[in-house]
Amino acid sequence: MVGSITAPQERILRWLGGYSATMEKAWDVTRHLSLPGISEALGVVRSALNAPLNSLESDGLVFKRKAHVIGGGSRRRHVYHITEKGRKTLEELGDIKKPKKTTRGKAFGALPFLGEVHGRHHFAAQVIEEIKNQHCMILSGLPGIGKTTVGGLISEQLLESGTSVRWAEVGEFTDLHHLCEQWGFAGPLPKNNQALADYAALKCKGDVLVIDDAHLIPERHIAAIRSFCQHLDQEEAAHMLLIGREPLSFPEMLPRIAVPSLDVKDAALLLGDSMKEAERLHIAESLGGHPLAILLHEEGTPLPEAGADVQSYVENVVLSTLDNSTRIGLDHIVMVPMPIEANKAFDADVVGTLDDYAFLRWTANLEKMEIQHLVRNVRRSALDDDTKRHLHRAAVEHWECFAETAEDQVILLYHRIASMDEGIDTQLDAEMERLLETHSGAFSVLLEQAIKVSSMPSHLHYLAGKVAIERCEPDHVRRHLDSVEDEAESRHLALGLAMLEGRIQDADKIIDAGLASGNQKDANRMALAAASRRLDDCVFGQTDPELATTVKEYLSNVVIPENNPEERSVTLVAMSMIQHALALRELEFEKAARLRASLAGIGGLTEPLLQAMAAKASMLQATTEQEFSASISAIQEAIEQQSNPIRADALRLSLVEHTAERDTIKATEIFASIAEPKTSTSSATLHRLHARWWTCKAKLHPKMRRIALREAITQHRSAGCPRAAKALETQLHTLL
Repeated sequence: MVGSITAPQERILRWLGGYSATMEKAWDVTRHLSLPGISEALGVVRSALNAPLNSLESDGLVFKRKAHVIGGGSRRRHVYHITEKGRKTLEELGDIKKPKKTTRGKAFGALPFLGEVHGRHHFAAQVIEEIKNQHCMILSGLPGIGKTTVGGLISEQLLESGTSVRWAEVGEFTDLHHLCEQWGFAGPLPKNNQALADYAALKCKGDVLVIDDAHLIPERHIAAIRSFCQHLDQEEAAHMLLIGREPLSFPEMLPRIAVPSLDVKDAALLLGDSMKEAERLHIAESLGGHPLAILLHEEGTPLPEAGADVQSYVENVVLSTLDNSTRIGLDHIVMVPMPIEANKAFDADVVGTLDDYAFLRWTANLEKMEIQHLVRNVRRSALDDDTKRHLHRAAVEHWECFAETAEDQVILLYHRIASMDEGIDTQLDAEMERLLETHSGAFSVLLEQAIKVSSMPSHLHYLAGKVAIERCEPDHVRRHLDSVEDEAESRHLALGLAMLEGRIQDADKIIDAGLASGNQKDANRMALAAASRRLDDCVFGQTDPELATTVKEYLSNVVIPENNPEERSVTLVAMSMIQHALALRELEFEKAARLRASLAGIGGLTEPLLQAMAAKASMLQATTEQEFSASISAIQEAIEQQSNPIRADALRLSLVEHTAERDTIKATEIFASIAEPKTSTSSATLHRLHARWWTCKAKLHPKMRRIALREAITQHRSAGCPRAAKALETQLHTLL
């Protein structure tokens, strides 16, 4: 029996033999056991599998059934399993001798799945030599030419040689932080791009960082990513490989290597051996050795005329074979801006058909899919504006029902903007807080897209400026500020920008102007916010002779409301808490005690909050080790009583700040229990907590000091604390 097994049959058996017999009766089966999956694994067109699979079936070595393919759409599809007889045949064939294992490098990120790769190994070895000589280079080439496959092969060879590889893929919304997350950098990651580049240089020395589809980097984020790449190049900390099609928004001087078409003999291998060699060579030559064009080729379809480009072939030949319903299903997926789960496609039934046509590109874990970029680009360019708008409007209705995750909401907003949906300002406003926490890069791109299609973009510019402040990007704040027409919104952005850039006098002038304009309710809110921010505008232990005077001046602008009891109570509580914090800073402990008693009488404050205020006072008052030990116990007890996690973390940071002066080891232990606080555009307190966290990290982690100081400076500025930022800048300069 072994002697009658052909090479293609053996490869199929070995592939199927790698999967457990339990799959044979499973309802959900991996795509790797479907015809498209086997085709990709063996590196041949699907039609080349028909003859060897039929032969294996008739010999009882393989059997076929219908099952649900995981993530592959709603319809059941044919899958293949090796039989017991097939497994015995495999045993007779014996194991393939594998080269002796060397110490393998670590792989980070979703490296592409590689089946059998034809005709690229020598080219990959050449590129690796160039990567070793250059710290940053570009691998370019035509759509569908196999850039990702070559990049994956390069990565595999590097891993085999012991080099660690970090892989990231770009989408329409990818920013620098998303790349770093894909590269496997453990958080928390700094927002400051310079600090992030320093962090990467520290963490990935000697690694190779790959950016696939680099041509898709959004215009909104290209400057930050380009600067990051230049920094790593200058530091010679890691090697970078950027993969994409021209034009690429990276300096011309960066060395480039173009991925060529496959040699005709190698390209013919993609067609298997089910047809005569002369015919295979003719097809490969007619399609210019273009691998995706060959994989899309169906037997019996016409070949392109000599000199015809691949895009024309895809449009005029490949897509012309689709029936109307399949084409409509294809067009709906073409308009989606990122890979999606198959069951969320506009027409999930068409997914299996498109997969059989080799039109789909799957994520490494097979959870999501999108249309092959070559096919997507061809189809998008063929659709007129009215048709695109119709597809986007249909997508809005569809995703309104399917939008469950934040990523789904990004897709829905994308379609709303592209269809010129009415009320997009309101929609973006409503989703801003939720999406900024996890998808600020995507949200900033959506705002740019909305601004381009809006006839009245002033408020969108304001939102974009707020996002840029949140992301600590002064250049983008400045760009949007000029287009904001509303006076209050413009003042808000101008203040944020002045704080972000450390322009203290300008910030004070903007606050004074705000206090002088508007109604008393707005003036009260601004005065209280300014006083609270000014109290936090210092590094722990730093003296500030102007602090008390400035805070009292701000509070003098507050007028206690007489006609609204609820508003009166809120204002009194806010003022008393600020006065209490100032009293502690001034070491006026009796005054602080009177204010706490007054607050207890006013009401509106919970017992845990009053307990926390008293515990902080006891820590500041402690002069002996015994008193300090008692104050630590009081703080820890207060932490346990807090129902608000923000207040609990603020107390923990206070404990770290005070303990670090006496016991660095103990302070480091306490700090390790505090996760990096989340940020929020609506919470200035949370912003300042974030800044304090990085300041503590700079003090307690010497190896991270320069990086943490950069981030602490940026966060203090973003939190509206330029004086604290300036004090930390002085510390940073001593390290540079």
